Amino acid sequence: MIAIIAVLIALLLPAVQAAREAGRRAQCINNLKQMGLALQNYESALGAFPPAYVGDPKASGSAFGVSYPDENMNTLPGFAWGTLILPFLEQAPLYASFNTNVACWAPANSTSARIKLAVFICPSAAGPSDGFTLHKYSNGNAQAPDDAGLFSPTITFGHSHYVTNAGINQPWGRSPAYSSDFDIVEPVPGTAGAAIDGPFYRNSRTRVAAVTDGLSNTVFVGERSSKLADATWVGVVPFASVPPKPGWPSDPNSGGDLVGAHSGPDVHDHPQVVIHAPNHPFGHTDEMFSDHVGGCNVLMGDGSVRFAKETIYPRTWVSLSTRNGSEVISGDY
Repeated sequence: MIAIIAVLIALLLPAVQAAREAGRRAQCINNLKQMGLALQNYESALGAFPPAYVGDPKASGSAFGVSYPDENMNTLPGFAWGTLILPFLEQAPLYASFNTNVACWAPANSTSARIKLAVFICPSAAGPSDGFTLHKYSNGNAQAPDDAGLFSPTITFGHSHYVTNAGINQPWGRSPAYSSDFDIVEPVPGTAGAAIDGPFYRNSRTRVAAVTDGLSNTVFVGERSSKLADATWVGVVPFASVPPKPGWPSDPNSGGDLVGAHSGPDVHDHPQVVIHAPNHPFGHTDEMFSDHVGGCNVLMGDGSVRFAKETIYPRTWVSLSTRNGSEVISGDY
């Protein structure tokens, strides 16, 4: 009798696990749909979609133990897209609790910045979700930052398992001379240059008309599991480093990676190979990555949510990541 029960349990367990994952995946899709509606309402109210984060590249100084700018010209206030859309996520009181006139890492904002918001948490994510302490870099190289440990005083932000799409090239990988204004194409010998061609980057003001590939053909937001690397909805801190979690072979990236991802092939980094497709096993900290089986959920510009398979043709993923590449996209992802 015991043996029969054991066999039945063994047969039923996969079905139970599959049902649970289906429920978790449905919640993840619902999270993205809420974000999509918030982004659309933000655009309707303000005439453009929110930037990935905000900052004054010309500012210079120090605030609450953090000097600025870093080599990528990140400064204060640093607030990110997740904070900016809070009023459109029925989180107006939380938004009002931030002092957006000072740095996002200011002590006055620390309590609000630690809040765990369900809409930014994928229930399937195998990594942590209760907030994380930011790392910094000290080698002065935003294109290849080291992991120099924690800021002092420490800075803790709430987790987000979702990040915005910067397009093919990584804004956080630019040379200092072309980091003040990401709307300017950085000339790179032997290439057409490094254009930031996704809908979200620092100080972006992407209008619907600027998404010439079509909102339904452009990825706006996608998943990043904290099993791979930490991300946040709060903001970007100058000299922040985003290291991979233990066991991943990739290197750290700098601050903008806290809120953004790119598809590659970046002209600065593996220009001939697309290794930033969803769930790519190399585990770049600035790729989209989920703990769903087979791929990750992505929010398109029209508010629809699709599942991007990890077996997606790499060039299709690149085409979906640009807002103005004039690519023709057809078929299943």
